[in-house]
Amino acid sequence: MTGRSAQMMILASLLLLLNGVCPAGEAGGTPAVRGASSGMVNYFTDNGFGNPVSTLQHPCAERYKDVTYIAYQGPHEDPFVCAYDHAAKTWSGPVKAGENTMGKTPDAVDPKDVDNHGRPAIIVDGKGYIHLIFGGHGGSYSLGINNLGTPGNGRQTHVVSKNPGDISSWEVLDNVDPFGTYSQFVKMDDGDIYLFYRHGSHRSDWVYQKSTDNCRTFAPPASLLKHKAQESDRNIHDAWYAWFDKGKGDTITASYVYHPCRVMGHTKERYNGYYMKMNCADDSWHNADGKALSLPVTKEYADENTLVFNSGTERSNHGTCHVDNDGNPHILFRMGKGQVRYSRWLGSAWQAPVVVTAESRNQDGDMIVESPLSVKTLLSGGGELRWWNTSDGGLTWAKGACLISSTEAGYVPGALVRNGGPGGWMVVSEHKAVQNHLFRNLYLLGDGGPVERAEAGAGNLGDRLKNLEANPPAPKTDKAEKKKHKKSADSGDGDE
Repeated sequence: MTGRSAQMMILASLLLLLNGVCPAGEAGGTPAVRGASSGMVNYFTDNGFGNPVSTLQHPCAERYKDVTYIAYQGPHEDPFVCAYDHAAKTWSGPVKAGENTMGKTPDAVDPKDVDNHGRPAIIVDGKGYIHLIFGGHGGSYSLGINNLGTPGNGRQTHVVSKNPGDISSWEVLDNVDPFGTYSQFVKMDDGDIYLFYRHGSHRSDWVYQKSTDNCRTFAPPASLLKHKAQESDRNIHDAWYAWFDKGKGDTITASYVYHPCRVMGHTKERYNGYYMKMNCADDSWHNADGKALSLPVTKEYADENTLVFNSGTERSNHGTCHVDNDGNPHILFRMGKGQVRYSRWLGSAWQAPVVVTAESRNQDGDMIVESPLSVKTLLSGGGELRWWNTSDGGLTWAKGACLISSTEAGYVPGALVRNGGPGGWMVVSEHKAVQNHLFRNLYLLGDGGPVERAEAGAGNLGDRLKNLEANPPAPKTDKAEKKKHKKSADSGDGDE
């Protein structure tokens, strides 16, 4: 390569970066998104609201019969749905699918006024009907007695499309417990669908309900992780944050972290990492070493039987968990300064957690386990979303392809699209460091970056945004506010 050619390539990469785009030719191959085509934009809607998606409420998207269905939190925290037909390369929606009782009017402009816990999870059943669970932050006291936890706010609600594969009309199915939050769907190969959630606000059990008839009915809640006051300090209750996913064959994995929930002087402290799995054939649960477990699991029992690592005084946070072809689990946890760490089961012990990348803070994302030694993580942080790859079982990690980046915004990811692929791996929301409203652009990211949409279809706010911009809140100029806005752009305001 001549000196002039090298200079031209460097200049081209700098121009791409200035336009919020990752340079081509990085490890991983495919260049990330370039400028949108004429009349097109890179986002599929502009009406995401607050923190529209999260890795915790999942899936937020599923690809079914070559259509990716996406659920997210829109205006007034209500659930909205869009769909992308990969063969026709056409978008439909957004369509409002239900009412979230926690939404406020008029539009909130302060992040503290948005609950966010009622974001929707989505699943497509065996007959093609689309289901959403949304709207709960533990369920309000007006709903009655919560025997498995403490009520909070909202109502966990289940809606289903009136027709298979059709997002245009919806109806409520009143068949799940209303005392829920952090709703998560897991669909098995035989068509059974499990709904996992926390049965109330912080001081509540984690439970599941099982459906064998495409979510038309559910069994009563069964407790998995028990909340309780500590004997030594009744002000502190043992509580949890958990993440569930399909394992190998007829199994379900659970990875979770511990939350010492203080009644007075509450904090967001979380510690340690834990793992167990369910055998759906007989509803039994086991640890990674195959030992049968007694339910519900308490803090003391978890420390003895399901501990992946003890974080000591260093805080941890939930991540995601997937298994390899041998059924062995691979886990991501967020720890320390918001950096993702990876561990895997070696057959007789857990590998010590390894930092995937220290390039940025407030990281989050998901992963694909290709083999026991080959894993790809898709992580947000530092104003970008990119792959990080390992070929030695997580001991070392190499930077992979970047799918989107910006010098003015951060990206908050959902979990990987269920049955997704190169045409659409993940849905992310864009959080600008400084803006006078809480509406977010949403992107479906594939190997080529964001999937484009006609600007007329992606613009759904109309006068709503114009009115907010015409009456902006008072400017925040002090250092503390600037720091808060920067953290918000990176992490989605940390509403958990």
